[in-house]
Amino acid sequence: MSYGGNQLQPNSLYYGDCLDWMRKWDADCVDLIYLDPPFNSNANYSILFGTKGAGKAQYQAFKDTWYWDKAAAVRYNGFRDAVGRPAHKAIVGLWHALGESGMLAYLTYMAERLEEMQRILKPTGSIYLHCDPTASHCLKLLMDAVFGKANYRNEIVWQRSTASGGKAGGQKFVPGHDIIFNYAASKKFTHNRQYIPYTEEYIARRFKHTDEDGRRYRLQVGNRKQYLDSSKGKPVSDIWTDIFPVNPMAKEKTGYPTQKPLSLLERIIKASSNEGDIVLDPFCGCGTAMEAADRLKRKWAGVDISSFAIDMIRERRMQDLTIPVHGIPADFVSAQKMAKETPFEFEAWAVNRLSGFIPNTKQVADGGVDGRATLYDQPDNWESKLALAQVKGGRFNISSLRDFIGVVERDKAAIGRFITLETVTSPSARANAAALGDILVRGQAYPRLSLWSIEEFFNDRPCPLPPMADPYTGRLMKQTLF
Repeated sequence: MSYGGNQLQPNSLYYGDCLDWMRKWDADCVDLIYLDPPFNSNANYSILFGTKGAGKAQYQAFKDTWYWDKAAAVRYNGFRDAVGRPAHKAIVGLWHALGESGMLAYLTYMAERLEEMQRILKPTGSIYLHCDPTASHCLKLLMDAVFGKANYRNEIVWQRSTASGGKAGGQKFVPGHDIIFNYAASKKFTHNRQYIPYTEEYIARRFKHTDEDGRRYRLQVGNRKQYLDSSKGKPVSDIWTDIFPVNPMAKEKTGYPTQKPLSLLERIIKASSNEGDIVLDPFCGCGTAMEAADRLKRKWAGVDISSFAIDMIRERRMQDLTIPVHGIPADFVSAQKMAKETPFEFEAWAVNRLSGFIPNTKQVADGGVDGRATLYDQPDNWESKLALAQVKGGRFNISSLRDFIGVVERDKAAIGRFITLETVTSPSARANAAALGDILVRGQAYPRLSLWSIEEFFNDRPCPLPPMADPYTGRLMKQTLF
C-alpha cells in the first residue's frame, strides 16, 4: 500500500512538533491515541550518563516549565477570537479562572494539540491522556470540550508508587498516583474488556467447592457452577494497582525520564484497539507505546520533538526493525536547514552521528563540550578512555577549534572530535588538530583530535573512531554511524 503526502505512514517515527505533523495528516486516520505529554510539573527532565573513564554527560530530554509569554498570548488570542473552535469556551473560562499564568500557557499548548487529535481520530477510536494531579482538573475540562462530555469513559488512577517509597512534601499526603483520562471519539468505540488473575486469597474464599475430577468452582445464582479454570479473572477497574513503575534493573529500562512500563501500555492497547489498528503516540519519548503496539501486532506511529528520543527508539529500543524517520535530516540541505532553525537540536543530532557519543545539551562544568563517550579499550599510550565532541553548526573559525583543543588537553581526553556542518579544508586547522598526535588502541593508530563534518557524513565518509563503549551498558558498540 502506498501513502500519499497527507497520510500518516504506519510503523514510522516523526521528528518535530506533533502539532505540525498532525496538521498535515488526513482526518480519521488513527484508531487509538495515547499521549504522555508534559505535565506542567515545573521541572526539566534530564538523562545522566556516566561510564568509567568518561566522566558524566547530562542530556536534557525535555523541559516542563511554563511561563506566560508572547507565544502563550498568541495561542490564547487564537482561541479567544475563534468562537467555533472546540476548546474556545474552555480556554476563555480558564483565562478568567487562572489569569495570564504558566498554567494557562500550558493549557493553550495542550488545547491546540488535542483539537488536532480529535480531528485525526477515527469515529471508532479512543484517546488516553496520561497526566498527574498538577493539571488533571484543568485537562479534564479541555477533554470535555474537545471530545465531548458524552464521550468520557474513565478517569483511571494508576498507582505508580507506594507511600513507603514516596517522599512527603510539607503538610500533605505522599503523592503516589498518575491520572489517565479515557475518551472515545463516538458511541461506536472499540473496547475489549481486560481481566487480571484472581489472587490466591480470593480463590480460597470464593471458589470453595471441588468436583470429583478436582476442578474448583463456585456457585452462582440458581446453583450454576462457575469453574475456576474457565474464568477469565477479575475485570480490570479504573484503579490500577497491579502495574509497577519500571524497575531500575529491568531489561526494558532505557534511562529516559518519565518512562512508563510496557505492561501499562499493553493494557491500554489491548483494551481499545484490535490487531492491525493504528496506534499513535504524539509525545513518544523512549518509545514504550511503539514497542507495545508492535508486540501486539498493531500498526503504530510516534512523534517526538527530540532527535535524541528518535535515535533511542530506532537504534536501541527497536533496533531489530527498519524504521522510516520523517523530519530528521536525510540530506545535507535538510541538515543545513536544521542547523539554522534549531541549532541546539542540530548539535544533539550531530553528536549522535558518532558511535557511542551522548549529547551533553545540559552542560555539567564542561566548558561547552557538546558530547561525551568512552573508549571500549584502554589505549596503549594514554591513561584516559574519555572522548569529547564539540559541534559548530555555523561558520568555522580557528579560535573555536583552539578552544576545544584546550578543553581536550585540560581534561586529558584520549580523543576529541570537532564536528562542523561543512568540511573544513583550512591547512592551519588541520595542522592544529594533527599536533595532538595519535593514540594507539590494539596496536592501531587513531588521531587524538580530528575534524569531521556532517557533509562527510552524507558522503559516507565515517569519522575515525576506535572501538567505543555503549553509553548505556558499557559493552562494545558496533562501529556504525547512526
